[in-house]
Amino acid sequence: MNRPVAPAATIPAFSPAANGAIAEVRGWAAGPALVALTLVLYLSLGRVGFLHWAVNNGALFSVLWLLPRRSWPWVFAGTVLARCLGGVLIHTASGVQGAFLGYWSGPAQFVLGNVLEPFLVAGGVVLLQHWRITPHTPASLQQISRLHLAALASALLVMGKDVLYVWNDGWIGDVRAMRIVDVAPLLADPGLSRVAEFAIKSLLGNFTGILLAAPLLAWAVSATNRERSAPILRDGLRWLLPVAIGYLAWVASSPGAELIELVRRLLLVAVVVFAVWHGWRGAALVLLAVSVAAGLEEHLRGALASPVRMQLFTAVTGATALLFGATVDGLRAQADQLQHAKEESERLAQELNAAARRNLLTEERERRRLAGELHDEFGQTLTALQTRLMLVAPQLSQAGQGAAVDSLLELTRAMRANISGVLESLRPSALEQLGLYPAIDQGLVRRLAADAGVALETVLEGDARLLPQLDDTLRIAVYRLVQEGVTNVVRHARAGNCRVRLRVNQRGGMLWLFVDIRDDGIGVRAARANGRGLANMRDRALALGGRLHVSSQGGLRLHALLRQPLENASPMG
Repeated sequence: MNRPVAPAATIPAFSPAANGAIAEVRGWAAGPALVALTLVLYLSLGRVGFLHWAVNNGALFSVLWLLPRRSWPWVFAGTVLARCLGGVLIHTASGVQGAFLGYWSGPAQFVLGNVLEPFLVAGGVVLLQHWRITPHTPASLQQISRLHLAALASALLVMGKDVLYVWNDGWIGDVRAMRIVDVAPLLADPGLSRVAEFAIKSLLGNFTGILLAAPLLAWAVSATNRERSAPILRDGLRWLLPVAIGYLAWVASSPGAELIELVRRLLLVAVVVFAVWHGWRGAALVLLAVSVAAGLEEHLRGALASPVRMQLFTAVTGATALLFGATVDGLRAQADQLQHAKEESERLAQELNAAARRNLLTEERERRRLAGELHDEFGQTLTALQTRLMLVAPQLSQAGQGAAVDSLLELTRAMRANISGVLESLRPSALEQLGLYPAIDQGLVRRLAADAGVALETVLEGDARLLPQLDDTLRIAVYRLVQEGVTNVVRHARAGNCRVRLRVNQRGGMLWLFVDIRDDGIGVRAARANGRGLANMRDRALALGGRLHVSSQGGLRLHALLRQPLENASPMG
């Protein structure tokens, strides 16, 4: 019995106008949420940012690079609020008061210190967008290089603003742990050197901060860049983490400053090593680990004795490692492409070789068919003609036609000899009856040389037991190659001696057969070297995956190298 089912609860449908209003509310809510997120992120990173990097500006650069331009105003607003709040916290912690809003010396200082920063950082991002480089595109050497240029552009803009800030303020100092330290009059001795050091620290800190954050963003958001990331992360946990922990534990024991400086530089060698292992992604990961270790060292031991040197070393090493890693990745990609092209060309060569072998096999089958038909049809007819002539010969002789009968019988014998020669060229009977080497040594090839007065020497080297394993196509090709070579010697070389040498070996899963034909004649002229006979020989050798070389220095020199996979071995073997 079917029980009534209660109707399911339905979600009320909204009108198109209501849906549009909801979407508009969500859009307006996303903006303030982005402001709040930027505010928290920028302030948090500003508190953990160290002297050798401005990681908050690096994160700001990365966020602007990731988001569309329509979202930039919200990010700018969040950054300005974060810098204002950070400025209040810094001035309060440092006990510094100002005439403008209680914390800044004037409106110009407020604008320089809080408002311009996000717009200047965005300058490098605009360059990347002009070059149509996004975090989602696969990284290449050109893109990494242009990322360096964009980071340098943003760092230069921020540096110029910072120098203008201290110049307008008349005082110069550093911010460390949310406090203003080392404050001195701008024009106090040595004022210019302090300004130069301040500018360099600002430039290198922002440049390093961007190089730390932006490559990691491109690695995280691009599907192509994320490929095969697991081995990089495993190596990072296996090698980088223990090294960084050991370094910090060693620093905590407070050894000598000079020794720490040396070990710190040795630690940055890991950047180059990881760049070799894992390309630009490995360089980005180890650069982050080394920078964090150096920053934690600063908190453990206080301010660095020479921050500019540390900044310069970190920035130069990081930038070089990223470029070197991108170069390594490019070389590996080219090597993979070359390997793929090589495999593809080898596959095509194998297919062409197989097709050529099939054509040779088809040709030999057609030769056998024609030989069979000539032997069966024309041979039987010629035999019948000879028999008839022999039967009527007595009668024709009595009638005075004996000479005509003898002439006809001689003509039939010549025709039989010609047919035998054609049959032998179509299907070498000695090759089928004796095998490859005996057919050359004892068959038609030797008779051809002997009839021309050429002394023929045949030599077999290597493992003669491999000869029966040659397939029919290769055996016939070698036989015809030798036959054609000796024919050229007889017809054109004016030689008295000819030497044919065969060598068969097994190597690398292949049967290799080397054929060498040479004489003591005048050689083959260039016109004949490109003739039909030698062209056929070259075609046969190439069809079997071999090579043929012909020269005429000191007589004819013909060298052929043929090969056959073992799986194609003849069942006779």
